[in-house]
Amino acid sequence: MEPEHANWGDSPRSLAAATGRKQMLDHLIITVDPKAETSLQAQIRESVVEAILARAILPGDKLPSSRMLATQLGVSRNTVVLAYQALIDTGFVQPRERSGYIVSIDAPVSRLVSPAGTSSDVPGDMAGIDWDRKLVQSCTDIRPVRKPLNWREYPFPFVYGQVDNELFSMTDWRDCARQALGMRNFGRMVGDFGLDDDPMLVNYICSRSLPRRGIAARPEQILVTLGAQNALYLIAQLLVSADRHVVIEDPAYPDLRDILKQRTDNISCLPVDKGGLVLDADVLGKSDAVFITPSHQCPTTHTMPADRRRALLDLARQHDFIIIEDDYEFEMNFLEPATPALKSQDHDGRVIYVGSLSKSVFPGLRLGYLVAPEQLIEQARALRHLILRHPPGHAQRTLAYFMALGHYDAQIRRLRRHLGGRRQVLQAALDQHQLFSHTASHFGGTSFWMKGPDWLDSRALADRAAEMGVLIEPGEVFFQPGAAQHNYFRLAYSSIGESQIAEGIGRLAAAVETLRP
Repeated sequence: MEPEHANWGDSPRSLAAATGRKQMLDHLIITVDPKAETSLQAQIRESVVEAILARAILPGDKLPSSRMLATQLGVSRNTVVLAYQALIDTGFVQPRERSGYIVSIDAPVSRLVSPAGTSSDVPGDMAGIDWDRKLVQSCTDIRPVRKPLNWREYPFPFVYGQVDNELFSMTDWRDCARQALGMRNFGRMVGDFGLDDDPMLVNYICSRSLPRRGIAARPEQILVTLGAQNALYLIAQLLVSADRHVVIEDPAYPDLRDILKQRTDNISCLPVDKGGLVLDADVLGKSDAVFITPSHQCPTTHTMPADRRRALLDLARQHDFIIIEDDYEFEMNFLEPATPALKSQDHDGRVIYVGSLSKSVFPGLRLGYLVAPEQLIEQARALRHLILRHPPGHAQRTLAYFMALGHYDAQIRRLRRHLGGRRQVLQAALDQHQLFSHTASHFGGTSFWMKGPDWLDSRALADRAAEMGVLIEPGEVFFQPGAAQHNYFRLAYSSIGESQIAEGIGRLAAAVETLRP
């Protein structure tokens, strides 16, 4: 049993100082939030570690007894005991016989010492360095789609690319992660892959993902990337330079536009209609590379028909340009089968295919892949090695197990079922208010591309709607700078529950009315 009052370690302090420190440790160290996403045990561990690393408590200091801390926090004593045991296992805390727990004498802490004659304050922006002159490139004009980290705090989040806990089995993923950490896999998973990828994951991409899109590829033609965006960056670095001419869609994925702007000013933006990219032979004939989203245009969701695809491939062959196909949402087909990928019709190796595994699992996974002729994959693999070596081995092997054990296919079925219901409710709510026109993918997807009245500024609408608990994505960032159309915005239904959609659209309609001229 732990005594309620005991010596406070072996450090040479006065009795009065030790008594004052004991009171502080008993009542000041640790707080927990029962509503937090992390467990109470984990919160206790984090609080103790934070106090040790911040030197709020020092090696040798006595920690509150498990009974006292449990009473103070209003949790079970077993929760505190388990938290303390985990801290013992990691070397932050050590048990002391008949004295409870103390901060380990060799706890992994260090004291920050300022050089003699200098201030201990962080220099920050007062160092007098002219960074505008030092920097060889500026990235301040990059215009990403803003995604608030606290989006879950809003009751009506129509935000794109976020995961709803209802749509993902954390238990299945946790089981796969444990298998990936098992002794059978541990040696390879924790090692340096060098230029390679997890062969188990690559084999499942070859046998599961690509055949669904009508694509046949060998493992040597596949590179695993940190999401589709990383794949696009690698391609731009290898194929685009200041003297190269590229074509993109308008509107388009804004990060792609910013990636290309880092490489060249010769960017042509071709408009999009209900058939996707409008083919302008004069512009395309002068291009070196064309970046498109033919199966599910970003952000309008339109699909390029078969005859336009054939015409694009013919132009590529005639004028010797490369096509980069971003097939970012191909699994979200719950209304009808998705159109086969453009890559499936490519017989010359002119189409580079970019796929995402994060969209159908969860966005924080950050795994995608690149499919291209082996010669280009070798170059991309070498460039990836210089940037990040390889995507984390544990993430790759966990996803491989997720696929191998059937969880990935079950996840796709779950997504399709829930998204189908949400889309139907959203469509009915939009029809009821009749404020906007919209487009949505004929096969499913996760979002609607909305067009408001000409007088509407979607940025102002987003601000007003947020005050009413509704999150939307203003559409201006998808258009080329200087030609943005401010009355467009995106409504996604993957991150909002079906029961909240109707009220959310009602509040959005009310927000529009407050802005009406």
